[in-house]
Amino acid sequence: MLNKNTVELLQKKIRKLEIDIALHKSVAKELKESEKRYTHIFEHSPVMVYRTDFSGKLLDINKSGLDLLGYNSRDEIIGMEANLIYADPADRVRFLRKIDKCGFIPEFETRLRRKDGTIIDVQTSTARRNINGSMDGYEGFVIDITGRKKAERALIESEEKYRTVAENSLAAIYIHQKTRFCYVNQRFAELLGYDSPTEFIGKAFWGVVHPEDRPLVKERGLRRTKKDFFPHQYLFRALKKDGSSIWVELRAAHASYMGQPSVIGNFIDITQSKRAEDEIRLLTHRLIEAAEKERKNIAADIHDEFGQALTALHFDLEAMQRSLSPEAGEQINKFNNLIINVEKLADVVRKTTSYIRPDVLDHLGLIPAMEWYIKEFIQRHTDIKIKLEVTGFKKRLNPETETVLYRFCQECLTNVRKHAKATSVIIMLTNSYPWVIFIIKDNGSGFKQSDNGLPKNVNKQGIGLQSMKERVAALRGNIDITSAPRKGTTIRIELPLT
Repeated sequence: MLNKNTVELLQKKIRKLEIDIALHKSVAKELKESEKRYTHIFEHSPVMVYRTDFSGKLLDINKSGLDLLGYNSRDEIIGMEANLIYADPADRVRFLRKIDKCGFIPEFETRLRRKDGTIIDVQTSTARRNINGSMDGYEGFVIDITGRKKAERALIESEEKYRTVAENSLAAIYIHQKTRFCYVNQRFAELLGYDSPTEFIGKAFWGVVHPEDRPLVKERGLRRTKKDFFPHQYLFRALKKDGSSIWVELRAAHASYMGQPSVIGNFIDITQSKRAEDEIRLLTHRLIEAAEKERKNIAADIHDEFGQALTALHFDLEAMQRSLSPEAGEQINKFNNLIINVEKLADVVRKTTSYIRPDVLDHLGLIPAMEWYIKEFIQRHTDIKIKLEVTGFKKRLNPETETVLYRFCQECLTNVRKHAKATSVIIMLTNSYPWVIFIIKDNGSGFKQSDNGLPKNVNKQGIGLQSMKERVAALRGNIDITSAPRKGTTIRIELPLT
């Protein structure tokens, strides 16, 4: 028989075994639940989950992995060497070198080959597999980043394309933000005589502008930083590194750069064309002066030669008439008719010389000359009403300006009579420093405008206006023409007083 001590010892061992069995059952249950959870995650993961041994042989892969690689079942891929899936075997070598060093790779980008041979971009997170304290392979996740990589490559290609265009452009290109340059291309530096674009970064954008043009460019640049506005294109003088200046034509627009409001623009060197334009303007000015001088000479010659001859003829006829006897009534009447015709001819000569070059323009100035011409015009065309409004004149203008404005008045009224068929005309002449402004409005038939404001059918009408545009440009003035069929015409010109 067992003694009491032995029984108690056995009972203790039994209780210990029962506890151990219960513990093992609990651990087994937890392990089973854990495996169940792992299997659920493995099978239902939206990304590829895989496991390989140390040699690289594929041991397991989930459904998402099969779909990603284009396989229908595990049997097709289980046991396959991993390096056969890599599009570039060198990536596999790089992968092994990295994971052997660190034991874990949080992000590794590579390209895999699908069953049909197509290549996809992927990112994998991989770790060594540890079971019961021993390493038996690798396991990890793989996500498809083909779309992202394609977008990145497209972005890089686009940036390279734009960089190539910008850096090889014949135009100077820049971006300024918060009043400072943050980008200029090589052409920008070359045009202004600098060695490198980096010399401009961080400098105020108006620092490269001629001091006389700086207020205008600065004001427009600051306004454009906040919002887009017109004009998008204008001219100014840019300062070179050596202190000289060049004329440039600027095109700029409001933009967003690095999430902040900015201005992007470009300009080209137009110094040579500006010089040519100035030479053409000077030549045009000289031609206009020569034409007016010739008109003046012709008018003076006609007035002097014809006037003197007609006056002498008038006196001779009167003397011959007085020499007749009172009984020669028929001859006296003939002399009366001849004298009347001579007076009419003298009046025609006077009007002709005044039209060619009115004396009143030279002696009294623009306003009396315009008043005289309008009065003569109304007498010839009684169906047209003309209203003249003059403001701000205290002294005469310079001769060139007076001549252009007088000729402009002549040309416009001629067009009103010949083309517009208007019945009402308003002429406004305003002296408002630094401009003298001439505006003429009519209620006539109007016309379709081309891009330059002139009539589209310029062969039949508009040649005179084209000539006037050239006269205005020769004096560095501005002209604006507004017209539409059956809407009348408004023409505005501005000429500098200095």
